[in-house]
Parts: sequence; C-alpha cells; structure tokens
Amino acid sequence: MSETESKPSYGPDDARAEYQAVVDYHASIVSSRFTIAGLYVAATGFVAAAVFAADTTWWARFGGSAFALWLTVCLWILELRSRALFTNVAHRGIDIEHRCWGLVDGDWYAGFFSRQYKEPPAADPNGPEELHRRSEPDRPRLAWASKPMSIRLSRFISHSMGLDLLYAGGLLFWGALLVRALYKVLC
Repeated sequence: MSETESKPSYGPDDARAEYQAVVDYHASIVSSRFTIAGLYVAATGFVAAAVFAADTTWWARFGGSAFALWLTVCLWILELRSRALFTNVAHRGIDIEHRCWGLVDGDWYAGFFSRQYKEPPAADPNGPEELHRRSEPDRPRLAWASKPMSIRLSRFISHSMGLDLLYAGGLLFWGALLVRALYKVLC
C-alpha cells in the first residue's frame, strides 16, 4: 500500500462534521462560564448570609471569608482556563471557515466564528498575541443613549471583562473581610 492510499482524506463532510463539533463545544464552554458564575454568586450569597449573621463569631467569619476567598480564586482559574479553551476552539472554527470553505477576501467575515472574533485577514496564527485582537470592537448602546459608546470605552465592554470584575471584586471583598476577621480574632 502506498503512502497516499494509507492517508485518510479530509473532505467537505469531514470539515462540516468537525465544524459542527467545534460549534457545539464552543457553545458548551461559553454556557458553562455563566453557569459557574451564577453558582458563584449563589454560593457567596449563602456564605455572606452566614458571615454577616448577628450571632456569628469572629472565628466563623474568618473561616467563612477564607472559604469564600478560596472559592473565588478556584472559580476565577476555571474562568481563565475556559476562556483559553473557547478561544482555541474558535480559532479552529475560523481555520475551517477560511481554509476548507474558502471564505476569503470579501467573504472573510461571513463565517460564524470569523464574524464573532473579527480577526483581520493578515493575522498570522503563529505570530504575537496582538495580531489576534479585533481591529475595532463592537460598539454597544446604552438603553437611553442615541449614539453608541466610544471605541475607547467599547474595548472594555465584554463578557470576559464582566466576569473578571465579578471575581476581582470577590477577591477584594472577601480578602478585606478576611483581614478584618483575622484582626478581630488576634486583637
């Protein structure tokens, strides 16, 4: 058997099947991010209710704050890993759109992932990370505003930024509470 006969071919049906798997996996990862964030808010609400109860000792507040701080760090790590995974999966979707389906030139942004991630055509996937950034962000509107937000401000409007603020705020809040509880226990 020759080398060409032993290699399986990668045809349009294979590309379509892989693309569907990429779409499904991407959706699953993105969905899990918000499920985890929702569970985090519920869990910290439960811990906060226990920590702020009037009859709670400072030792219990220290323990509850330490637990909530640990939970925040763990879930933020999961968020960062999920973000890396869905970005890698999306890059494979972009690769299929351009290499297998021929969405180039005027159709460059016609694919699902290409439209979502808006990587410019000249981006080198092996180049520095800056090349993978959007050239211009989407510009959302506030409900009462007639004009979209400025490009400068729009760069900070993303789900990832919102989740980072949630976890960073949790770190600050529970860290400060932990320090206060430790101070009360030791003094």
